[in-house]
Amino acid sequence: MITKQNENYKWVVLFISFILMLTFAISLQSLPPIFDKIVEDIAFTNSQAGLLMGIYAIPGIILPFLVAFLTSKYNEKSMILISLLILISGLIAFSLSKTFNILLASRLISGIGATILVVLAPLLITMFFDDKNMGIAMGVFNAAVPFGTVISANLFGVLGEKIYWRSIILGIAAFVGIVFIISSFLLNIPRKKEIDASESDSVESSKGLFSNMSLIALSIIWMLGNFQLLSYVTFAPQHFQSIGMSVQKAGFLTSFVMLVPIFLSPIIGIIVDKTGWKKRLILIGSIIMGLSFILISKEVAGLSLWAFTLGLGFAPIPVIVFSLLPDLILSKQMGMGLGIITVASNVGIAGGPSAFGFLLDKTGENFNIGFMTLALLSLVIILSLGVLNKRIE
Repeated sequence: MITKQNENYKWVVLFISFILMLTFAISLQSLPPIFDKIVEDIAFTNSQAGLLMGIYAIPGIILPFLVAFLTSKYNEKSMILISLLILISGLIAFSLSKTFNILLASRLISGIGATILVVLAPLLITMFFDDKNMGIAMGVFNAAVPFGTVISANLFGVLGEKIYWRSIILGIAAFVGIVFIISSFLLNIPRKKEIDASESDSVESSKGLFSNMSLIALSIIWMLGNFQLLSYVTFAPQHFQSIGMSVQKAGFLTSFVMLVPIFLSPIIGIIVDKTGWKKRLILIGSIIMGLSFILISKEVAGLSLWAFTLGLGFAPIPVIVFSLLPDLILSKQMGMGLGIITVASNVGIAGGPSAFGFLLDKTGENFNIGFMTLALLSLVIILSLGVLNKRIE
């Protein structure tokens, strides 16, 4: 960990990490609210719309290890600035696109920039925060993605009724430009030679990382958590509408799984710092999620409550995953460790909706079976906790 920094500066780093992840979330989730406007100019099918969303995550499966390797050779600030420029380029190209293929290629470019951000943003926190404040730091940090998702869902649809969709995408590019300027002036990372020599060779220090069973278990937990989340967010509105809810109410109930973590993540971080509870909070959250999926699948009275408790159960998982990682590996392995869990999360993001949709097709759209399957994944998460190193209790 870098120690030659003013104690107050770490909160500046937390702010920068937060807006980097906010940038990722907004650029990822900006399309669904304006798909109906885009298709008026460039015709595409529902499956192609899904492809536009899914291709954003593909670089996140392929590139994280390369990003982790590059962090051992180059300054993290330079890589962050380059990633923001790549993201801006992809957004501008998307706003100027005239065909679906160009939309797809532009989206892929944006995904490349976003992948670098997703690996490096949490790395900044592990560089500047110690165990004493890691919980609250990760709590605030992990509120960024649900916050960005909620902003996108509620803002861009309204804007799409008032201004041209291409202008919305250009506006997002301008926002990323502001983040670029902020990062350029405020982010200060010491050169590699200023860092303890024992921490400088991250490639060499990564030996044995892939045989670390605790890290593998943590990756499985993060993959399955994202699998559950994206499956639910993609198909829950359809399920709620099928039992008689309006489109608005179905969307609102579905958004609880993202709304609740915005408020709870910092609180969970404080609890972690004060109590040291990590595995325990994932256990409690997984039990709540599993029960919530079962109750939702059975269409038990009080669906609003079970949609809320689902968000309550999910809230600890991202906070604890990123808080646990420094406990399971050496500090000089953080870049590669973050690469591994980033790949795991993107496998869950890409595979969850596809697998859930396939299950629905094979069962005649039986959502009961689908949600029960997601509940079983919570059991797998609970079992995976037993593999984690006991010293993190």
